[in-house]
Amino acid sequence: MSEHTASIHWQQQGPFSHEGFERAHKATISGHELPMSGASTANFADPEQTLAASLASCHMQTFLLLAAKKRLQVSKYEDTAVATIATNEQGKQYVSQVILSPKATFTGDKHPSQDELEKMHEKAHDHCFISNSLISTVIIKPILA
Repeated sequence: MSEHTASIHWQQQGPFSHEGFERAHKATISGHELPMSGASTANFADPEQTLAASLASCHMQTFLLLAAKKRLQVSKYEDTAVATIATNEQGKQYVSQVILSPKATFTGDKHPSQDELEKMHEKAHDHCFISNSLISTVIIKPILA
């Protein structure tokens, strides 16, 4: 078992009431500050974006490990993760779906076929700690470079 720590800090700036309050805050992860705020706020990450980024990062690291074990050479990996908010049957909002669009660029003599690439992404999804922790539907749409 391992533990992973992140801290957040918020301080009142301006009025604080039922009519609204400043949502900007900071997350500190491994000594690095990440400016955060509520959903869709320019220049700040929101919790839904960081959830999507965490899933994409975990998936990528698992995929790269699988590629390395297969002796494949990956020179570049990109992904744009999109988290979708919906309302569940209890009327609560949640991240219902995250779509990953990973694109791995391979170099060297060995390149996976589209079928092999999809199987690698399925296995990466099955072994990713974050994906195993979510109730959200995760859709993976690999792009062959």
